[in-house]
Amino acid sequence: MDKQNRIWEIDFLRGIAFICMVYDHIMFDLNYIFGVKTVQLDFIGDFSAILFMLLCGISTILSKNCLKRGAIVFGAAMLLTAITFTVDTVFNTRLIIVFGILHMLGIAMMLSYFVKKLPNILIALISVAIIVMYIPLKNIRNMGNYLFAFGIHDATFFSSDYYPLIPYLAVVFIGIIIGKLIYSDRMSIFPFALGKNPVSFIGQHSLILYLTHQPVVLAILFAILKIVGKI
Repeated sequence: MDKQNRIWEIDFLRGIAFICMVYDHIMFDLNYIFGVKTVQLDFIGDFSAILFMLLCGISTILSKNCLKRGAIVFGAAMLLTAITFTVDTVFNTRLIIVFGILHMLGIAMMLSYFVKKLPNILIALISVAIIVMYIPLKNIRNMGNYLFAFGIHDATFFSSDYYPLIPYLAVVFIGIIIGKLIYSDRMSIFPFALGKNPVSFIGQHSLILYLTHQPVVLAILFAILKIVGKI
């Protein structure tokens, strides 16, 4: 999507999703890294992930090159895997991300290049089929970890962030349908523009912020907990 023709509500919603994700990560860090027991509202993290997926699907309708954008996102995801693997190996933090939401979204965006050309009814049927496939696959735990990208793994598999293609591809494909229905003219559905604001700014730069936010969050939490004597 060109910067000059951005649809403001998509950036704004992506910013909301990012803020909710940061909250979820803060709660995770406090509970599982620093050992500070807090009440974690899991539904906020789930809401963030689902919103990211729907917006990803919608955005493929507005993008001229889903393959390139998907490859960039997947490349960023693999970089994140390398970094978290290194940190996990050195510090044993169990933060390694083997196949997280960025991996899934990157592949979904590349697949969307082809899927978005299909009729909506066929995309809907594919989405339903993916969800139905998840029912038997989620209980398969005796085939090793070679198919972890599809949700098939045994008890030894671990990824601190894990969103397999089955069933979550379905959510992205539903987003494609929504995008085709309401953004076919590539214009905002609102008669007004919100203007520049911090939330939309976050949404516009969500990828780079996703890749860099966790060290910043950990540093801030460490400093605060050190000051208050919790660590």
